Amino acid sequence: MRPFVKFRTNERTLGLTNQQGFSLVEELVALSVVSLGLVLLVAMIGTGTKGVTSTIDKVTAEDLARSQLELVKGSTYHANPTSAPYPTAAAPTPYAVGMTVQYWTAPSGPFTSTVRNDGLQKITVTVSRNGTQILQVEDYKVNR
Repeated sequence: MRPFVKFRTNERTLGLTNQQGFSLVEELVALSVVSLGLVLLVAMIGTGTKGVTSTIDKVTAEDLARSQLELVKGSTYHANPTSAPYPTAAAPTPYAVGMTVQYWTAPSGPFTSTVRNDGLQKITVTVSRNGTQILQVEDYKVNR
């Protein structure tokens, strides 16, 4: 049998000279820096998501308001829209489109909510999502 041979290695040849571990404080500082970075990343993702949702709401509201105004402008003039209302645009589920009509008081104004037939109406379209108003647009309808 061969005798057990123990090889001795020189620490310098392995590059293990003067090794010291990290202290607890250094590790805690490194961990806190990494944690702060992750928290900031998650916060940025949340803020970005809110921004995209807000932009989608605004674009959808503008499209719905434009559609409603085009429906009103494309229809014939109604002297009394309460008895013969203007057509309304269909809105997707979380959105609602509201419309009010004000009437011009001839000869020098102003607009009033009392039904009149002086040939000019101010149409106000309001788009909301879950009860929160997103957009309000005004335009005019003329009896031609």
